[in-house]
Amino acid sequence: MITTRVFNIHNGIDTAYIYIWLSKTFSIIYIGMTNNSCGPIGRAQGHFNNKGTFRKRFLEETGLGIENVNDMILLSFSLPKDRVFISTESSYRESVEYLVMKELQLRRGSVSPSFDIISWHDRFPRRTSNSVVKKIANKITNDFISVFPTL
Repeated sequence: MITTRVFNIHNGIDTAYIYIWLSKTFSIIYIGMTNNSCGPIGRAQGHFNNKGTFRKRFLEETGLGIENVNDMILLSFSLPKDRVFISTESSYRESVEYLVMKELQLRRGSVSPSFDIISWHDRFPRRTSNSVVKKIANKITNDFISVFPTL
């Protein structure tokens, strides 16, 4: 039996998210962001289809198909409902995502088991010095680090 609990992360109307897919068995995490109207669950369709970035990165890192994972967990962190986060312009969301990724790279050794980050960011987003962006990214990082050992 597969139990799937879905609360409100399927609703992305006027909401944007930073999300983290993780598998402790494979010691990997994948960090992303979305303002998809179906939320992180809707965004997952793109990651798990045959050409999906998460599927490709998982295969590159482990040599296995993502369908072999039996402990995949999705953590979602809603961003403020401010226009800068929920509009089609993505620099604020990308900046939060980037800062979360970089901070978790630095802090991954502080949790057990440690993890590899298999997502990547190929550019330096322009809003990373914004104080609100930094505060949000720091909160997400701290929340993740505190909950990770209990998952």
